[in-house]
Amino acid sequence: MKVVYGHTDSIYVQVDSVAKAQMICADIQDSVRKHFPNVMGLEQHPVVLEFEKYYSALGVGTTKNRNAGMITWKDGDWLEEAEFVMTGFTAKRVSETKLAKEVQTDVLKWWVSQETLEQINSKLSSTFNDVLSGNYPLENVIKRSRLREDRFTVRCPQCKTKYDLREMEELKYCKKCSVSPSKFRTLEDRNPSIGSGIAGVIYACQSNSNTFDDSYLYLKVISKETFTHPLTKENKQVQYLAGSNYKDFEGSLPDWKHYAEQVVKKAEPIYRAMNWDISNIRTGTIQKTLGDWF
Repeated sequence: MKVVYGHTDSIYVQVDSVAKAQMICADIQDSVRKHFPNVMGLEQHPVVLEFEKYYSALGVGTTKNRNAGMITWKDGDWLEEAEFVMTGFTAKRVSETKLAKEVQTDVLKWWVSQETLEQINSKLSSTFNDVLSGNYPLENVIKRSRLREDRFTVRCPQCKTKYDLREMEELKYCKKCSVSPSKFRTLEDRNPSIGSGIAGVIYACQSNSNTFDDSYLYLKVISKETFTHPLTKENKQVQYLAGSNYKDFEGSLPDWKHYAEQVVKKAEPIYRAMNWDISNIRTGTIQKTLGDWF
C-alpha cells in the first residue's frame, strides 16, 4: 500500500479496489482497538478510521494542498458518473477571469482523465493562439471586483486627515498641514498601492467617463492615454480601464498577449508536476529529449 498524499486528518493511499480498501481499513481499525483500548468506556472508540472516497485517478501537485481527481465511489455507494474534484487551485477564486478558470479546470480534468501530453498541449496551444490573436470573447478576460471604499482611502501621516484617491488629481498638499500626498499612508499605515483595477477606476474618475456603485469591471489594455497619479502627481500611461458594464470596453484594445500568458500560467502547476516543458504551449510542439532521439 503506497501513501501518495496526506492533509490534516486525511491520507490518500494507492489500492487496487474498493474491496481491498475496505479490508485494509477494517484491519487498521482492529489494530487500533487492540493497541489502544477504549479505557473510558465510550460508546464509540475515540479513534476511528473512515474510508470516504475512492478515486479512479488522482493528480497531486508539487505545491502543498493541491490535488485533483475523479471520484467513482463515495460514502458507501458507487457514483453513476465520476465526480471531478479539485483542491487548492486558483480556478476556485472568484477574482479570476473566466479564461483563467476554464483553462485550469479543463487542464486538470484532462490530466486526471489521463490524456497524453500531446493531447493536452494541442488544446492549450490552440486556446493560447486564439487569445493572442484576439479571437476570443472579451467578457471572458474582464475581471470584476468589489468597490471597497477603504482601498481608495488614504490619510495624512501627520494630521490623519483622510482623502479619496479618486478626488486627488488637483491636490498638491494636505489641506491642514501641507504634507505632500506622496507621503500619505493607507488606513492600515502602509504604502498605498495603485495598480490594475484601482488605477482603472481612478482614470475613469479623472476623465469623467464613468461612475460606479458597489463593484466595477476592469481590463488590461494597450493605450496611449495617461492619467495623473494621485499621490506622486506623475503622468502615468493607462494600462487598465474600468467600467460598470461590458459595453464600457467597446473600442478598447485589450492586451491580448497578457491574457494569452494566463493560459500558460494556469497550466503551469500541472506541467511542473509532470516535469513537462511549459514553453510547448507557446510553440505548439513537443520538444524531444535526448532519450526520445536515441
